[in-house]
Amino acid sequence: MIDLKPGWRAAACAAGLALMAGAPPARAQDAPKAQPASAAAEDPAVGSWPKVSFDTLAMLEYSGMRAASGTSRGQGLSLRFDSTALIEFNDTLSLDGLFQFKPREPQPASDPNRDLFINQGAGRAEGGKMKELYIRYGDYRFGKFVQDFGRGYAIIPGPFAADFIEEPEEGYEPADMIGAERIHVFGNETTGWRQISLSAFMVDRTFLHQSFPYNEGMIRLQDGGVGNTRLPENIMATYDVLEQPIGHWAHMNYQASVIRWGRTYGSQASEWWSTLGADISIPLTGSVADTLRGRYSQLHLFAEGARRDNFNGVRGQARDYLTVAAEYVKGPWVMDLTTTQRWTRGGPGGPQTDALYTTTLGYTLPSATLAAFSIGSETVAGRSGVYAGLRLSQTLTVCSKCMVKGRAF
Repeated sequence: MIDLKPGWRAAACAAGLALMAGAPPARAQDAPKAQPASAAAEDPAVGSWPKVSFDTLAMLEYSGMRAASGTSRGQGLSLRFDSTALIEFNDTLSLDGLFQFKPREPQPASDPNRDLFINQGAGRAEGGKMKELYIRYGDYRFGKFVQDFGRGYAIIPGPFAADFIEEPEEGYEPADMIGAERIHVFGNETTGWRQISLSAFMVDRTFLHQSFPYNEGMIRLQDGGVGNTRLPENIMATYDVLEQPIGHWAHMNYQASVIRWGRTYGSQASEWWSTLGADISIPLTGSVADTLRGRYSQLHLFAEGARRDNFNGVRGQARDYLTVAAEYVKGPWVMDLTTTQRWTRGGPGGPQTDALYTTTLGYTLPSATLAAFSIGSETVAGRSGVYAGLRLSQTLTVCSKCMVKGRAF
């Protein structure tokens, strides 16, 4: 399982084989359990403070897009990596950052197919920036982070599968937001690890939104857009249940969440977002020892629906999303099918139906490098295209002072 940090950013690679990166939202594992200071001081396993760890998920992709009509995008290489850094000062205070480098340049306005595969790499200049940088104190965190709304953009398999749902303008990932969050984890875990997240936030209008070498620039209040309010008046509430046991053979996670967005510059109304989703992992063969050695088979099923009322600030306009994915893992092999259906209604442009289908075949090499070939077919506003590519994914981990007595390695 490719996992940037177990229990910390587990959703970053679905079923261990997420082929697209992103800074995922907080999970219940993010909320540290309280521990008396005296107990921490007496426990020899705690080691010395501070503790520092670095994780990088790097992906090199060769891909291209062929449109049914109009402009296609020629084959080319693109690089994407997500690097996380965690500095734990003690058992309640830490500093967490995520630096993301990926293709960012939008397609030219003259391209009639500019809305096809808007988050994919072919033909786009790349840039890196801090997607997350926040301080965690106990069950609170403050700074720039992705709010815990929806999970599809973080855990569905396939490198192109999240194209419709990533980022806040066309999808529903509440990225590039700054604010504060409170997490409450319920003490009773008989029905799974349950948590409630409450957050208040607004768009990042600081220098952290700039990227290099391709620079996305800074956001101004008068630019408008989702969450671009004067104060952190966008409010989110989320209920998560993670790793709920179903008998002795499967585990289910699910989430329900809602966001009230403030009215932004030039918009008619504030937006309301809601989502409900679940995924279930079904082990088919293999013992615990086989799982640790990667010799097992598993079926992973995922479904998530989301709705944006007053889409793009237009009163009465709505956009609905439905994503369904099925992934089969057998030893080093992974195969998956994913679809997202998207409907936009009530706006000045009339009803619009969009669809995305992806399929992936991957193999994990002895070096723990995942090689995957994927094909995605997408239709947006009546224009369609096929995106295909080969992607190599590699996870690198460095941990300093994580062992007893601060031993570095």
